[in-house]
Amino acid sequence: MSLYSMQMQYHPLTDATKLQAVQRRLLSTSEFSSVYPTLKEFLEFKEAEGIRARADVSHLLDFLVTNLSNAKGTQTRFRNEAERFILFCWNERGKSVLKTTLEDIKLYIDWIWKPPKGLVSDTTIASRFKSKPKSEVRLANPEWRPFVLRKPKANRKIEMLIEPITTKPKSKQAYRLTQTSLQNSYAALNVFFKFLFDAELVRRNYVSDAKKNCKYLVKGKIYQPPHTLDDDTWGLFIDCLTKAANENPKFEIHRFVVLTLKVLFLRISELSHRDYYTPLFNHFRPDPSGEGWVLNVIGKGKKERLVTVPDSYIDSVLSRYREYLGLTPLPRIDEDTPMLSSQKTGAPLHQDSLNNIVEEAFDLVIKELVKVGKKQQALDIAGASSHWLRHTGATQALDELNETMLAEELGHASVKTTVEVYVAPAHRDRIRKGSKRKL
Repeated sequence: MSLYSMQMQYHPLTDATKLQAVQRRLLSTSEFSSVYPTLKEFLEFKEAEGIRARADVSHLLDFLVTNLSNAKGTQTRFRNEAERFILFCWNERGKSVLKTTLEDIKLYIDWIWKPPKGLVSDTTIASRFKSKPKSEVRLANPEWRPFVLRKPKANRKIEMLIEPITTKPKSKQAYRLTQTSLQNSYAALNVFFKFLFDAELVRRNYVSDAKKNCKYLVKGKIYQPPHTLDDDTWGLFIDCLTKAANENPKFEIHRFVVLTLKVLFLRISELSHRDYYTPLFNHFRPDPSGEGWVLNVIGKGKKERLVTVPDSYIDSVLSRYREYLGLTPLPRIDEDTPMLSSQKTGAPLHQDSLNNIVEEAFDLVIKELVKVGKKQQALDIAGASSHWLRHTGATQALDELNETMLAEELGHASVKTTVEVYVAPAHRDRIRKGSKRKL
């Protein structure tokens, strides 16, 4: 255990997403020990305890490489949970994940609800492994921990952009699992064990049984309205990003991404390059009906849909951005230029890059709100994400589109989903009548 001194019990098991297929291939070869020396030593240590550790890691990599969607958030959440559960089985229960019982899952939930302080990092560690200089060797990051005490994004933005203050680091005692995180843990474990069950590696999936009587899970669900930007703030978004792009062309891509997400109701993943799909400019095209333009989108679950494109967007957003790129105002039907690409390499942009662009755009607007004395509005959007733009566009469109049309634009499988999220008639009616009850 000389190669990895940090709490050898909790060595990371899986490499970065883009390297997992390679790691999976190397696992059964002699080359594995030279590329992943600390992981190889850790697995041997566990196998000496009678645990089939290498087989468990092989199943985990099969799950991650072949069974998950390309949505980065889904990959990250499921990878974190499945890996953490395997480490729990090995270290806390002394068994392979394939020998999991109902009691193991219940004890795991106790463990993640209040984890040992030594397993909680007080900073976000991006990498589990780091490359050894001038080589392909991947060594475990000694700073990695199975749990991370993250400061909410809104708090970070407030301290950085709105009310700069010096705060003491949060104590690891402050680590708490939220109800949303707990639900996500159960969901990720359920998908992982379904994979193991379907592959006939386990006899039963106990996750749903464990969830039924969970002592930490709050039952029921109340209506949560979608996060949106008010009209005043959205107007400031357009003005701020347009001014920034006029003064510095590097912000043209920020303006294009933000307005596209909002006006066309897109998820950020739908603008991102994925292994199986790259958004191209010729995905914009005039509809054969002659009534206007549409955008072909590959959305959640690899489902294809058409999104209508307003004339105002064509004139003020698409044409402007293409002219900045040195292209004709409108795309040709045979044009295969990526919609969003790196200025340095020309490669199409992945979701991480687009997330950074959106965050930089939000920062510009927050700074402008503070500058013009609208501190409360700045505070209101401190925790905003790209999905707020989709919600804002959909909410505003309720005055122009019926619910069926809006569901098709959003890519919802059912109109019921659209109504429940954006209209919520039963909730609104109950609040309206409840407010008029007599004393």
